[in-house]
Amino acid sequence: MTGWNAAIGSVVNPSARRGGRLEMVASADVDSLDPARTYYVWSWLLQRALNRTLMAFGADPERAEAVPDLAEGPGEVSADGLTWTYRLKRGIRFETGEEITSHDVAYAVERVFAQHVLPGGPTYLMDLLDHGGYRGPYEGRRCPAVERPDEHTVRFRLKRPFADFDYLMAQPNTAPVPEHRDTREAYGARPVCSGPYRIHRYEPGRLLHLVRNEAWERRTDPVRPALPDEMTVAFGVEANEMDDRLLAGEFHVDVEGRGIQHAARDRILADPALRARADNPATGFLQYITVQTAVPPFDNLHARRAVFYAADKAALLDARGGDGVGGSLATGLIPPNLPAHSGQDRYPSGPRLTGDLDAARAELAAAGLPDGFETVIATQPGKFELVARTLATGLARVGIRARVEVLDTASYYRTGLGSPQTVRRLGLGLGVTDWGADYPTEYGFLAPLVDGRQIKHGGGNFNFAELDDPQVRTLIDEACTTTGAAARRAVWRRIEKAVMDRAVMLPMAHDRTLHYRHPDLTNVYVHPAFGLYDIQAMGVLR
Repeated sequence: MTGWNAAIGSVVNPSARRGGRLEMVASADVDSLDPARTYYVWSWLLQRALNRTLMAFGADPERAEAVPDLAEGPGEVSADGLTWTYRLKRGIRFETGEEITSHDVAYAVERVFAQHVLPGGPTYLMDLLDHGGYRGPYEGRRCPAVERPDEHTVRFRLKRPFADFDYLMAQPNTAPVPEHRDTREAYGARPVCSGPYRIHRYEPGRLLHLVRNEAWERRTDPVRPALPDEMTVAFGVEANEMDDRLLAGEFHVDVEGRGIQHAARDRILADPALRARADNPATGFLQYITVQTAVPPFDNLHARRAVFYAADKAALLDARGGDGVGGSLATGLIPPNLPAHSGQDRYPSGPRLTGDLDAARAELAAAGLPDGFETVIATQPGKFELVARTLATGLARVGIRARVEVLDTASYYRTGLGSPQTVRRLGLGLGVTDWGADYPTEYGFLAPLVDGRQIKHGGGNFNFAELDDPQVRTLIDEACTTTGAAARRAVWRRIEKAVMDRAVMLPMAHDRTLHYRHPDLTNVYVHPAFGLYDIQAMGVLR
């Protein structure tokens, strides 16, 4: 099967053919090849080829479920919900030939706690595990919440019950790391791989070349077919040039998944042959503007609300690619693919969606800033930059004078917008960003963005607004212990309303992205957990 949107919910060009080179392209480097530090969704998809995890998202175009990977089965949970136990398959090896044991998995999880050394990745485990203030393995201690009763068993002790724990075990930071090969900050330059591919050459900002890991065995792996002999990623190709080279057949796929830009998009949609090789999935990502409460005057609620009312949502949506192919208008935070989605509209922007300027001026007056103020909008090059400049134009109508600061893409979330120190130093009052669920539940989507316990002051912070609100924290805990789908859904809607009342996240669009697949690609599908092509499943015809 092929054609428009054929890779959504089904597989295009199914094949078991092995061999060849899968050639990929990206506008910027990965955020990190260290499984403890990566947080870009496309980097996670590359990690699926490089590393195995306790659990993993299955290779299924229709279901986003976690399946056993290194583990023999799902976690065994105690009656009180506070202990999760996993038993490892025997005989699985690193690329070095060394067998993977419970110590390697436990050590990998312990590295997550060393945020002063390894910032950047998700930190759910720091919040959930009963670790007593543990700060990582580099201080000479083992984490009391991560036990290894024997070489093939790892056990986690939690502070509170958490039914989604198997999903966390599918994240890259459970990929095993051999302690004696850990080079701390430098580990991302040459990680030891456990998946079907290993790193042959990595030139940061330029090239990543993967070749087969001869120690990997297909019979032990329920997820990865490992069809190509090698994979390459060319980094640093400008967005419009990348589109031209994709359509010319120089690359098989855009691994970054940032989507076809305006000019090439129009060309694809107008050409039946090209359109038949394109997919336009709803990614589950929210495109939004973060408002930084630590940067004046946004420590004032009314100043924040002024931005919400002054924004020209129609123009912002158009900058993102327009309603339809580029996404759909977002008025709330929780995306349509999650049960608690409601579409609430806390800040109506008029019948033409161009903003409520009277309401914005009233909020400025309430903030004691009737003549407006100056601020800075953080953004990345490409599509985010256009959004930032569009936002600045809309805000200028009520006297909010916003300068656009373009930051480096590869470090945007680690040392740019994701660093509270950088935010303060540069006065980044607003930031253009997007977010998709770390795993497909409301907690996986919203908690990292609004739970004050997940603020990371050393970098790699995703609670950009630094929202640390007692009501929001209490409601999140209530949602995690509420049984019954309807009741849990209601709590998450209360959380969404509380966050919107505080005006720290201005939703723009529920994202759709236009992807193009080379006709020589096999086994192409959009993974429902990631909203992008599942790179590790692909093969090539020649």
